Amino acid sequence: MTGDLLLRAAARIYTLADGPKDRPRAGAEMAALGVREGWSVVVRDGTIAWAGPDAELTADKVPTGAAELDCRGRALLPGLVDSHTHLVWGGDRKDELEMRLAGADYEAIFAAGGGILSSVRKTRERDDEALLSESKARLDRMLRAGTTAVEIKSGYGLDLDTELRQLRVARRLAQETGVRVVTTCLAAHALPAELRDRPEGREAFVRRVCDEVLPAVTAAGLADFCDVFCDRGAFTPEETRQILHRAQSLGLPIRLHANEFGHTGGALLAAEFGARSADHLLHLDDGERAALRDAGVVATLLPGTSLVLGKGFADGRALVKAGVAVAVATDCNPGSCALESLSMVLALACYGNRLSPAEALTATTHNAAASLGLHAERGRVEVGLAGDLVLLATGDVRDLVYHAGSPLIDAVVHRGRLVAR
Repeated sequence: MTGDLLLRAAARIYTLADGPKDRPRAGAEMAALGVREGWSVVVRDGTIAWAGPDAELTADKVPTGAAELDCRGRALLPGLVDSHTHLVWGGDRKDELEMRLAGADYEAIFAAGGGILSSVRKTRERDDEALLSESKARLDRMLRAGTTAVEIKSGYGLDLDTELRQLRVARRLAQETGVRVVTTCLAAHALPAELRDRPEGREAFVRRVCDEVLPAVTAAGLADFCDVFCDRGAFTPEETRQILHRAQSLGLPIRLHANEFGHTGGALLAAEFGARSADHLLHLDDGERAALRDAGVVATLLPGTSLVLGKGFADGRALVKAGVAVAVATDCNPGSCALESLSMVLALACYGNRLSPAEALTATTHNAAASLGLHAERGRVEVGLAGDLVLLATGDVRDLVYHAGSPLIDAVVHRGRLVAR
């Protein structure tokens, strides 16, 4: 459902309207955030219909019967865009939390059959309704924390049936909640348990992804992107290249898990294929950063995963200095990072990845939307864009970083309706 709403006289509106609108931005300062003081915003039928100085607001600009939200003394932002999640999964991996805190390494847990493979077992066991219920609860919490658009990957099926079911559930989440959902087929997330001990297992699985999963997903219209986990312990650059060529032949644009565990070739592959986004990127040299910049690849940083796994943080400052556009996302998943609040992860991107507050806000709004191909519909406060907005209990967006983790989100507007207050 959509609604009509007047958001009245905000102390500051961070419109994100000052800067390129058709591409992501490489760096930003507060002056580039399009800060407007004392502005009001009118949302009609779920879309921003007017925005301007409150003194210029006249009765004819406001729909009859529109609800009104007093924004005096508070800051208004575009709805946040989470451009990397694994939101649809079954069960949990809380036992691994204690193992990691006791010193177990993520890669060691994965090699022993835990990690992703544990979630694969639990996801395969769930029926569609159970998967929908568990995933919707997570999405509801994300929405209350200010996220109004989200990318959702598959990858906890590793077989045709479950990969299709995950993507169908993601599409149902969009239909039942109204949240803007972009879906990504990550069938090449890990080698399934049933093939790990077979000499031909790796080759057979890559063939399965190329010949069965991707064609079926495309034929069903269930995916907007293809992703591959190209890293140590997952898929090699050669295997990844095969899958990406197949995805491109089917018309699927590329996203890529890359360079989380080392200089393992993923970043250069992302540049080679003109990926919309390369994600994680804890290990980059100057040449890899230049390749991402020259290919126009958005570098998506996932500081929550670094926090949870106790690993180093990607060098966001070096990416910005190199002219690479940066997005920030939660990586919400059952094992390495179950964080759901993008507003808190925004703060982690400042303290861990060394982004400025302005860069982190841009990374979780306009740049994230641009990496998903959504820049024409969201990520800024602008007439004609989605009426998805976040009202803070402060007049300064920097408080999201300065007081990280405090309950500073006063209200969330989704498609012109208050969904949290």
